[in-house]
Amino acid sequence: MKAYQYNEITGLFEGAIYAERDTLPYIAGITTIAPPEYESGVVAVFDATAQRWELVSLTVARQLLLGRNQ
Repeated sequence: MKAYQYNEITGLFEGAIYAERDTLPYIAGITTIAPPEYESGVVAVFDATAQRWELVSLTVARQLLLGRNQ
């Protein structure tokens, strides 16, 4: 089945993979909820608590990454 990976710390979308359904609970930072389509200048960020994707500007995404590296 198709699943979508996100960074556990920032929530940033990292890509799609195919995995067996029974292995999904053992893979960190993964969901079967597809991210919304988005255009240039924005990225998808997964909110694991709410179990939904949000679209944020690249400026916000950079701040998420900078905060993670500090």
